[in-house]
Amino acid sequence: MIMKHITLLLAWMFAGSFVSGQEQLELPAEKPREEIVRHQYYTLSFVEGYELASWVAYELTAEEASGSLDFKEKYTEDPLISTGSATRKDYKKSGYVPGQLAPVEDMRFSEAAVTESFYLSNVVPQKLAFNKYTWRKINDIIREWAKESGSLLVAGGPVLADAPFPAFGPGKVSIPSRFYKVVLDIKGKKGMGIVVKNSMSSGSLKPFAMSIDKVEEITGIDFFHSLPDDLENEIESQYNDSDWNFEIPDL
Repeated sequence: MIMKHITLLLAWMFAGSFVSGQEQLELPAEKPREEIVRHQYYTLSFVEGYELASWVAYELTAEEASGSLDFKEKYTEDPLISTGSATRKDYKKSGYVPGQLAPVEDMRFSEAAVTESFYLSNVVPQKLAFNKYTWRKINDIIREWAKESGSLLVAGGPVLADAPFPAFGPGKVSIPSRFYKVVLDIKGKKGMGIVVKNSMSSGSLKPFAMSIDKVEEITGIDFFHSLPDDLENEIESQYNDSDWNFEIPDL
């Protein structure tokens, strides 16, 4: 984590700005009645009433996005959630698959990071077709962007502002209807967001891309609030199609 903060510091110096190397710029603003849980490779904000995280945030470097460690899918309860996370029993015969907010493919640079990606606090219930096509494609594209830019700040989660939700399992895990991702490229001074329905299983992602400000309106979350105000306003208010390549071939 220290090296990642140094990377951020250098990026800010390159961009002509300065912020403490200890600042975790990827973290959204904290909200009342949500539990902030800091794992080694990502941070999340857990909402007990939904048994879900409202966001999971992390920095993704080019080196990390190129990780290639083998892994086995093994979901476990999050030991740091004070009230307890969802369990494997919740998802059994639920009709939904666990969709990772910080995907294991982003974490294949470290065995510890892979393990953390399978905590059940890091997943949301998704329809199988949505998970296998739409969510996978979003994550694949973000990894390619990270390789191109050198480093991205990423946050993602369910749109909890859509509540109330149906629920399943002994733990009453909520079933959101929409999910989002926001991405910020410090060096390039650009950002974008995307909001997609859990029913989407085909088609282009480009029509669902938008400014970070728009995602904030939809979710009620203040992303990247540690940025200097003028730079935050500049980056989050703008979205340009030409800044982001959605035509990356299937990987």
